[in-house]
Amino acid sequence: MVERTEPSQSVSQGVALSNPDAIQGIRASMYDRMHTEALSTDWLLGPSAIADNTFFRGNQERHQGLNRNLRRDGILTLGDHDGYEIIYDMINDANILINGIQEDALSEAEANKLEAEGRFVRALAMHHAVRVFGYDPNGDGGVVSPNSGPGQGFELGIEVRTTPTLDVEDATSTPRSPVPEVYDQIVSDLEQAISIFQNLPGGVKESSEFYPSEAAAQALLARVRLYQRDWGAADTRAQNAIDLASSTFGSGLASPDSGSVRSIFDERNSNPEAIFTIATDPNAGESPGINEAISAYTTIQWIAQLPTQDLVSLYEPGDARLAAWYDPCFDEVNSVKPTGCSGVNDAGYELTKWSSEQAFNQYADNHQHLRVAEMYLIQAEARLKQQGGGVSQAIARLNDLRSERGASTLDASNYNQTSAMDEILDERRRELVAEGHRFFDLKRLGRDIRKVQGREDIPFRDIRILDDLPEDQLAVNDSLQQNPGY
Repeated sequence: MVERTEPSQSVSQGVALSNPDAIQGIRASMYDRMHTEALSTDWLLGPSAIADNTFFRGNQERHQGLNRNLRRDGILTLGDHDGYEIIYDMINDANILINGIQEDALSEAEANKLEAEGRFVRALAMHHAVRVFGYDPNGDGGVVSPNSGPGQGFELGIEVRTTPTLDVEDATSTPRSPVPEVYDQIVSDLEQAISIFQNLPGGVKESSEFYPSEAAAQALLARVRLYQRDWGAADTRAQNAIDLASSTFGSGLASPDSGSVRSIFDERNSNPEAIFTIATDPNAGESPGINEAISAYTTIQWIAQLPTQDLVSLYEPGDARLAAWYDPCFDEVNSVKPTGCSGVNDAGYELTKWSSEQAFNQYADNHQHLRVAEMYLIQAEARLKQQGGGVSQAIARLNDLRSERGASTLDASNYNQTSAMDEILDERRRELVAEGHRFFDLKRLGRDIRKVQGREDIPFRDIRILDDLPEDQLAVNDSLQQNPGY
């Protein structure tokens, strides 16, 4: 849990820069922004709804616009969720912790720790934003953009803001940087965070999944290097994260039974795969409310987004994930079985990863942003792609994960480069559904966005692959350029 301070959510910037308690308030504010709908439900569930993992039940409206790929409904621009503004507010909080605190306001070690946390959060926020609003790196200094259509050759990413904005007078019109430059900043932040974490005194280091740590920074850097197609670095950083998560938190792959696999997302138990988690404390007013909670969308009350049959069919009988994360639809709030569930998948399943176990009536879920299983999947893809690697190494790493999920062993001799990559993507669907990946996995590879439930795929050249920048941002920042086709 982030520490509670007085005041915790609103402080004068002048006070915040010099007062230790107020500085902790800025820190708390930075994390608390991750509880907003735009940076929780939309971030984690949205990529499944845009692609082929979840679909709306009956006439439920929640994320229906993402299912339908409506022109101006995107992951950071959905409805009235001003995700663009919120994510830059979080970046500004991070900027204050990095280089806005007055000298001697904190001890050197404490100031360094907050700088490292700020650099991690800034990198996390910038990576999410750049993959929403820009195309992804191609590994050769450019981007994976369409071969035709309005987006062909388009390389702009996001605004790179690294200086605190403390007052209106500090605000500047900042243009968007090219995607490779944005990634340079993200990598720099993570490498500096790692160095700082490594050199912190033992008594200052956090030893909780609910704070950034060296393990978390290594894990996020593994993900970023995967997007950059730096396969060797992705593999190495993922292994670093696995090793550090084990030594720091005792984390490793959950045991191959449904109870252990379910416990990854059950706040009443210690997450066996923890690397970095946003905690939700209902006693501290962090519960999101029914209209904003992931559990209300998937498991409790509305049960609006259900797993598609296309996804459910990917699991073998006996796969612990099928028993752990899927149950027949049931509205516990009203004690009724909702209608329309079998119209999305044959068994009428709901997705139970997010079930608000610690405070059912407050829809309070912790949000797992980095965990051990993702590192195994990063390594499988990296080992398939890097020179000197190949199919056998990739399939072996998949089998390391699958054996801890009760799934069958894959035979590498049945795969080539193409089919092995497809298998990795299928395994990412099985493992990472509703954790913020599916749409981005297809997009970073330049693939069309798969649609199911009788809908046509969205071609990669379609303008809807990129969110459009909010009109109010364009109005106040004349240096911004809108995405092509909008």
